[in-house]
Amino acid sequence: MLVANWLRWQNAVDFIVLSVAFYLVLLWAKQTRALHLALLIVGFHAAALWAGHFDLTITSWVFEGACLAVIGLLVLLFQAELQHSLLRLDSIAGLRFREPAASIRTYDAIIAAIFEMARSKIGALIVLARKDPIGTLVSNGIRIDAEVSKGLIEAIFRKDSPIHDGAVLIEGERIAYAGLVLPLSGREDVPAEFGTRHRAALGLAENSDALVLVASEERGQVVVIDGRDIHAMSDEGALRQALLSLHPERPSSILSKLRRLLFANIRYRLSAVALASLIWAVSFLGGGTTVKNVIAPVEFANVPAGLYISNQPLNTVGVELRGNSWVMNPVMSGLTAHVDLSGLGEGWHTIRLVSPDLELPPGVTAERLSPQTISLCLARSTAR
Repeated sequence: MLVANWLRWQNAVDFIVLSVAFYLVLLWAKQTRALHLALLIVGFHAAALWAGHFDLTITSWVFEGACLAVIGLLVLLFQAELQHSLLRLDSIAGLRFREPAASIRTYDAIIAAIFEMARSKIGALIVLARKDPIGTLVSNGIRIDAEVSKGLIEAIFRKDSPIHDGAVLIEGERIAYAGLVLPLSGREDVPAEFGTRHRAALGLAENSDALVLVASEERGQVVVIDGRDIHAMSDEGALRQALLSLHPERPSSILSKLRRLLFANIRYRLSAVALASLIWAVSFLGGGTTVKNVIAPVEFANVPAGLYISNQPLNTVGVELRGNSWVMNPVMSGLTAHVDLSGLGEGWHTIRLVSPDLELPPGVTAERLSPQTISLCLARSTAR
C-alpha cells in the first residue's frame, strides 16, 4: 500500500511525458547537430535541482543561468531547424504509418537511369520522398504524374530539356514533379568538389527525411545523400543495396508496421528513458530533509454492522512530517488518517494513532501525531 501510494498515476504520467519530451528533443538534436547542446541543457538543469535541494542557492542560480544561456544559444544557432522541426513533428516522433515506397522494378529503373547518365557525364538530381512533406522546401517544378521509367528520367535530364537543371521528385512508383528548385545547404564541411547540384541535395536532405540521388556531370560519380550522410556509390549493385536499406519497400502487413513503430530509433528511446530516470532520481531521491506540520482529516472505516459512532469524536489530527520535500508536497494535499474500527464492540474505545494509519510513501515519516489517541463510543442502532 505504501508503494502504491508513492507510485501514483500522476507520477506515472509525469514520467511518460518527460520521456517522450526527451525522445523528441534527442531526435531533433541528432538531425541538427545540436545533440551536445541538448544534453548540456539537461545536465545543467539536473545540477540546478541538486543544488536547490541542498540549499546551495547561488550555485543553483549559476546552473539555471547557464541552462538558460545554452537554450538561447540553441535557438540562435538552430532557429531554422527549430521552425522546420515544428512543421514535421509527427514524422520526427515516428507517428506516421504511411509513406510512399517503391518496388524493385522502380528501383531498377532509377538505378539504370542514373548510372547511364553518370557514364554520359549528364548531371541529375533525383529526390525519393519518404514520410516528410517537402512542399514548403521546394519551389517551381512542373507536374508530371507519370510512372517511373528509365527512358523518362533520362529524357528529363537531357541537356536540351528545359527542365534538366532542376530535381525530379519520385513519390512511390510515380514521378510527381520535375524541374524542382531545392534549398541550398549552408554547411562549411562540404567536399570541395561538390557544386551547386550537390549543395541543393544536401539542403533538402538536411531539412527532411527524403533521399536524394545525385549524378555528377564533371566526375561521372553517383552519390546518395541521407540527412547529413553522403554515400558514394561504386556501382549499380551498391546503389540497389543502399536503396533497399535506406528506403525499404512498402510494408506488407500491419504487424510489420507495428514492429517498426515500436522499435524505430530504439537507442534514442532508451536514452530518453534513461534521462527521464535521471531527472526523476534527482527530483525525488536527491532532496534534503524537510519538516512540515499538516492538519489531516480523520476517516473512520469498517464500522461494525449494527453499530454507529454515537459521540462526536475528533475529526482532525496534527501531523509532523519529515522527509524529501519533492515527495512530501503531493502527500500533504491528500493526507488522511484512516482509523480501522473492525472488530470493535459496543461501548467506549480509546484508539491509539500510529504512523501506518497515514499511509505515507517511502522517504517520509510521521515524527509526531497530536493527539495520539481518539476516544469514541459505538452504540447499537435501534430499528424503526
